[in-house]
Amino acid sequence: MTAPPTTIGETFTLSVRLSEAEIRTAARQLHDLNPLHHDHAAARAAGYPGLIASGAHTGAIFMGMTATHFSAPAPDGAARSVLGLGFDIRFRAVVLADEDIVLRWTVAGSAWKASLAGYLTQCDGEVHTPRGLALTGVANLLLRHA
Repeated sequence: MTAPPTTIGETFTLSVRLSEAEIRTAARQLHDLNPLHHDHAAARAAGYPGLIASGAHTGAIFMGMTATHFSAPAPDGAARSVLGLGFDIRFRAVVLADEDIVLRWTVAGSAWKASLAGYLTQCDGEVHTPRGLALTGVANLLLRHA
């Protein structure tokens, strides 16, 4: 067993602004035909100032961050790999088109699992808009030295 490929408290963030075009394209690709992602009139009728991002779209970016971060070298330069084992994402508020969002994950725990030859790692995450908390999440990952 080697040292864990992460440390408790390791944090990584991403700032994103989803345009209307990106929201529409992602919703189509995800087969999400909810008019709130495509039609201004429908979004306004539902009480929103404009198009809102699909939860699947925002959630995919949020989950993808873990793959991107943990497939890059560790802070000490060691190579590592990651496999997502499960995610629990809670939607707290909508994400509007053309608003800045900040997505953040923090490593909360990591323990060696001999039968998987890697570290079971949990990360806690939040997504914030200028209006407040939009998503929360827990990621369960398998980290290994590459």
